[in-house]
Amino acid sequence: MRVLVTGASGFLGKALLPRLTVRNTVYALSRRPLKISKNLIPLVGDITESNLGLDSTPKGIERVYHLAALHNLGEDRDNSIWNTNVTGTENVIDFCLKHGIPELYFCSTAYTVGEGRNVYEKSKILCEETVQHSGIRKVVIFKPSIVMGTKENPFIGHFSQFVALLIRTHGKAELVRRKVEGTLRLPVIEPVFRVKGNPEGYLNLTTVDAVAEGMVKGRNKGTYWLTNPAPPTLRQLAKWIGESTMVEFKIQPDDFHKTPIEALFARRVSAFEPYLWGDNFPSHIKGHPLITREFIHEVIVSSLKG
Repeated sequence: MRVLVTGASGFLGKALLPRLTVRNTVYALSRRPLKISKNLIPLVGDITESNLGLDSTPKGIERVYHLAALHNLGEDRDNSIWNTNVTGTENVIDFCLKHGIPELYFCSTAYTVGEGRNVYEKSKILCEETVQHSGIRKVVIFKPSIVMGTKENPFIGHFSQFVALLIRTHGKAELVRRKVEGTLRLPVIEPVFRVKGNPEGYLNLTTVDAVAEGMVKGRNKGTYWLTNPAPPTLRQLAKWIGESTMVEFKIQPDDFHKTPIEALFARRVSAFEPYLWGDNFPSHIKGHPLITREFIHEVIVSSLKG
């Protein structure tokens, strides 16, 4: 089969491509071309442009994996999130209809409950509705939760950004780096640091490999929840983060008087605050690897190196 992948040079795209090229000819669409390899043909394009920015279209494409998006939880001051996610998806749909491509596999998010808490969620809610009513013969929707990198495939995603902000707010990035690398010899006083949230809630962290595998296996028309069936609690995560960052990190639901540094951190991570109250999703992933203290430690080490 001939398939096209948008966002091919992105984190998830790079994990999906080698799984697809085993049995398919894959056209990898991105703004920066990937290297040619067996069964992989790079294409330079842009989903925000008509015909995806392609001067000529490969013949015989039967399926499109639409992964390209802006995963930004902040404000959309320049309209780039909405333009990339919504207009880009509309252009992908037009591309499929124009060239008679019968299958569209769309990567959404698990966080599409209600009206959406930020522009990113709102854009994905609208995109799901649009692809479902597109008239394309077969539509498959993937709903991953918070995608994490692995030691072999590191990624500086939202969770890593949150931890990095915690470290920078305390102004001790070098101390933390030396500790996790095992080169720090002197004891360090660990401050108590509080953030408002639900410590008993679950934060659904899933690995990029589990998501990519789910995308390859999910072939029937419908929706697949590519989430962790047994995620850690926020209390567990706070403990593990604290052990790796030398900050006694606590998540507590009740109101408290913030110290100046806690107030500063709260402002810096305001976009993440809704996710600190936990979530509860179904899952189509079986045998998902456990998110452990060691895994979180490796993520923090990767974010420091990045």
